[in-house]
Amino acid sequence: MTNDQFFLILLWDILNIVWLALGLFLAGIIEGFLWKTQWFALANQPINKELFGENKRWRGLITLPLTNTISTFLFQLLEKFFPLGDNFIFFSNFNFIEYGLLVGFIFNLSELPNSFVKRRLKIPPGDESNRMIYFIDHMDSTYGVLILYWLYFKFPFHFIATGLILAPILFIGATWVRKRIGLK
Repeated sequence: MTNDQFFLILLWDILNIVWLALGLFLAGIIEGFLWKTQWFALANQPINKELFGENKRWRGLITLPLTNTISTFLFQLLEKFFPLGDNFIFFSNFNFIEYGLLVGFIFNLSELPNSFVKRRLKIPPGDESNRMIYFIDHMDSTYGVLILYWLYFKFPFHFIATGLILAPILFIGATWVRKRIGLK
């Protein structure tokens, strides 16, 4: 493989990761609005305070899969109007219900082991004072989805390897935006 081929593959991987992350970002925006309604008030209970802390709630395990399903469907519609090229990983390649529910559920489920460890280490939820812990906080969900992409959806390993670096950075940016618009 030449350097040009390597960089072309890397560029397409980056574009695909950003594209797929936009679907999750939209799902997170929709989810933020849902949390401000009474629809999921019953699910606004901690999963287990002792194990995962106060902030890991049932509503996240319910709402993100639902909103990601909606987001995936909307992106499938969008792709019909804006052809992106042959090298893109299209949302249209997936069953929107299967993809939306699985990615949304795994994204939030993957946060639980990290929360468990942080509670054992007495690290407060949402602590942004330590940059390494902050980065790790954004790795768990994205790495869970990358494992899903690799094992279940059979994405190529070069895509996963690129995602190991890029996905947490995108999630940090998405968290920053959600905070700025009052949805986190």
